[in-house]
Amino acid sequence: MYPSTTLKKKIEEAPLAPGCYIYRDQEKNVIYVGKALVLRERVKQYFAAARELGPRIERMVNKIKDVEFVITDSELEALVLETNLIKRYKPKYNVLRKDDKNYMYLRLDHKQSFPKFEYLREKPQDKAKYWGPYMNGGPIKKTLKLLREIFPYRTCNRKIVEKNGKITSSDPKPCLYYFLGLCQAPCAGFITSSEYKASIKNIEKYLDNRLSLIIKQLEVKMKHAAGEKDFELAAEIRDKIQDLKYISQKVDVDPRTDEHIFRKIKSTQNYLALSQLLDLIDKTIESKSGFKIECYDISNIQGTNAVGSMVVFIDGMPQKRLYRKFRIKTKSTPDDFGMLQEVLKRRFKKDNSESKDESFNRKPDLIVIDGGKGQLSAVDSVMKELGIELPLVGLAKRNEDIFKIEAGEFIKIELPKGSEARFLMQRIRDETHRFGIDYHRKLREKAQKFSLINEIPGVGKVLGIKLLKAFGSLEGLRKASKQEIYAVVHNKRTVDNIIKLLSA
Repeated sequence: MYPSTTLKKKIEEAPLAPGCYIYRDQEKNVIYVGKALVLRERVKQYFAAARELGPRIERMVNKIKDVEFVITDSELEALVLETNLIKRYKPKYNVLRKDDKNYMYLRLDHKQSFPKFEYLREKPQDKAKYWGPYMNGGPIKKTLKLLREIFPYRTCNRKIVEKNGKITSSDPKPCLYYFLGLCQAPCAGFITSSEYKASIKNIEKYLDNRLSLIIKQLEVKMKHAAGEKDFELAAEIRDKIQDLKYISQKVDVDPRTDEHIFRKIKSTQNYLALSQLLDLIDKTIESKSGFKIECYDISNIQGTNAVGSMVVFIDGMPQKRLYRKFRIKTKSTPDDFGMLQEVLKRRFKKDNSESKDESFNRKPDLIVIDGGKGQLSAVDSVMKELGIELPLVGLAKRNEDIFKIEAGEFIKIELPKGSEARFLMQRIRDETHRFGIDYHRKLREKAQKFSLINEIPGVGKVLGIKLLKAFGSLEGLRKASKQEIYAVVHNKRTVDNIIKLLSA
């Protein structure tokens, strides 16, 4: 028995795909999160046979007033998403897994004289290098075990430090792994820190998916050793190359796969929160090319050197290659509204030849404007003028309020403090602001340089540009000799004027 026709319709139209379902009660609280290979079939079972599933499930079903669906690419991804959502919401009717050990991370601390690989369940905030998170630690452990046979490294807990070329160890005797060829015995001083780290670097490259680079570098070393008639070393390197090619075929593992899923899940949670707050995006979140957000801001001081900035986030991650900066052409006085309109017109012009990148040219799923009602209204009007219909919101600096326009009216939405949606929007806004400020600062500095150079008698705009190109900066011009400046200027009086003004 369904509590409402609305809920019944949602369940009957649920996706025939793997994913997660989220049940909410009358107060919109999440009371249960589940996963399924086929979402529609699974959720129907709750209402068709609630009593048969036991009194606890029956009580839960009686409290269900709404349901949301998140489609995933596979049942495995649904499992990971379910785990993350349960941790986030702590639903009343979910039994938390007692054996949940979180994800596994691989850690390497370069600050150590002889670093070793470590496996951690939690990722601390330090400056060590990490790979992961991995849902299953088996493949990465197997990979490292095979790599160790090619590039030996230590696994012991001995304290080994190299200082001023001297190695000290809590136990200076080589262990069994040295004699098995799995460690170079830094504890006994058989290898220096720089030599050890050079070997470890090869493993890092492999984990960073740079196998081809390792092989190329080893081939260069092999040819050099052969040229020096060190045939024993050349043969040793040849064997390493063959072993690397072998294990890359034997172990089918991409260290970044689990991280990709982890990031996708994290961004999915953000978009779930945004969909609840803004009602802008499809709750199934099926954007095959990734959910794309573009954010815009204006930077200027009293209208001078005004610039527009655009940053792009896809699936919650910044895409810096898609960022764009716009030097304002139509306004020379303070007018953020008009400047924003210029930027959006240039971004969405019909013949958009700004980039050959399809990811750039693809229209965003959400546009965010850094500003309140005025900025939002200005952009809304220009989008209507262009005939473009895209979800559009403004993010006001005060109180971090979100505004959207519906039927000509401003709708205010407060982002809950500490929510992932609020954090995501703040991050996007701050990144847009930073990107715009950096560009604006560079333009101001450039303008100041030209201003000073143009004060020199005999130096116009063209010559000023030539001087800055030749010497890089005013400081470079100050340090240049008279002969060097003359080679650019070709006028003795102008050279004297330059030297006189810059030395004053």
